[in-house]
Amino acid sequence: MKVLLINPLTLEDSMVNITPNLGLGYLAAALRDNGFEVEIWDGVKKNMTKQKLEDRLNMGDYQVAGFQTYTRSAREVQAGLEKVKSINPDAITVIGGPHSSGDPEGSMKYLKTDYAFRGEAEIGLVQLLKNVSGDDAMEYEDINNLIWRKNGNVVCNPLKPIEDLDIVGIPAWDLINPNDYPYAPIGAFSKKTPLTSISSTRGCPYSCTFCANNTIMGRKVRARSAEIVLKEMELLHDKYGVREFQIIDDNFTSKKSLTLGVCKGIIDRGWDISLSFPNGVRLSTLDEEILALLERAGCYSLGLGIESGSPRTLKNMKKAQSVEEIKKQVNLIHRVTKIRTTGFFIIGYPTEKKEDILQTIQLSKELPIDRAQFTICLPVPGSEMTEQMIKEGKLKDVDFSDISFQNIVHVPEDMTMKELKKYRTKAYMEFYLRLRIILGLLSEIQSLEHVKFIFRRVKKLFS
Repeated sequence: MKVLLINPLTLEDSMVNITPNLGLGYLAAALRDNGFEVEIWDGVKKNMTKQKLEDRLNMGDYQVAGFQTYTRSAREVQAGLEKVKSINPDAITVIGGPHSSGDPEGSMKYLKTDYAFRGEAEIGLVQLLKNVSGDDAMEYEDINNLIWRKNGNVVCNPLKPIEDLDIVGIPAWDLINPNDYPYAPIGAFSKKTPLTSISSTRGCPYSCTFCANNTIMGRKVRARSAEIVLKEMELLHDKYGVREFQIIDDNFTSKKSLTLGVCKGIIDRGWDISLSFPNGVRLSTLDEEILALLERAGCYSLGLGIESGSPRTLKNMKKAQSVEEIKKQVNLIHRVTKIRTTGFFIIGYPTEKKEDILQTIQLSKELPIDRAQFTICLPVPGSEMTEQMIKEGKLKDVDFSDISFQNIVHVPEDMTMKELKKYRTKAYMEFYLRLRIILGLLSEIQSLEHVKFIFRRVKKLFS
């Protein structure tokens, strides 16, 4: 049985952050380990286009088509599903990813697919395909994280996280070779090339209302062993020439044994590499020991989930950190290391007033951070905030396929769309138009290609 795994988004969709597709890489490894033939079609690789995807689907030499589904890619996924069925009605179609995890019933209703998964699918997809191929007569109710139909009704099997992440192994890096992707680092900046992203943990114990992470991956943080993370890094370093690793999970520093084990392993191997955390780390997990070892291991950049400078908004977000704690931890990083920091801020949270946004802008300027990202609040499916907004009738007639960090789909009650955009512009202008910040950014420019990439990001942000 041949399985074609697909990310239908391409560079034509104006994507700015591009990294090897870890999700599909893990799935491919699990399927190959169980005897399936697997191909990955990742639309954000170099020279990929929507026409090339259509041409690939038209070949019809596969029995299973699995689509990675983000909320913003729902339209492209639906078009792909229809194309597959028009070519071969007997082909099995499966979707998975953040969208089907956050809205399982809606995904099965509106995306005409045979099956879907929520959360992790490395075990469940293997179980499903063995079942439909006749190799294993397993009951559908027992397949991990499966979303399916029974007598016309959508059934969502219980979310069952994978407890021992080491059994998942290492992604199929030969199918997602880092050198096949364009230069487009998460966070816009990098120190070395080639670079790639890796992941070391899954799950999140925190209750931030704007995030759907624990809906997708569960509340328990599960960590890979330091040994297998280092084994993966060694493969990437030696075989693919990777010299910068962007660690993209939010909870790497939540498991201190993992953090120290990986950092000591890098130091012991004498690698001349760089580490960055562009998706952010939890401030409360940082201490002097962790920070010192991160820097020795090559860490030069940390994203920080600050979110707001308003005590009221932080409370409503269930962020479980105070403004005073934020200041203390950011100053700790600045005091004991030379690691550059990016503060992540959210403006336009549903309960926010104008004064809350002004407090956030002021805090961004008071903190000794080097970069800032001001995101207008995004109602992602599956988050507590989104569910509450739907319940209160605040998200009527929203096309979730239009949701992205560049599109504004909700404005707080005492603001207009124009005012919210004005506050975002004000935040960026007041933060970045300072000599210290400008000189710091100029020092990080790597090449003319890097300059062009940054301008593309800025243009996309304000378009």
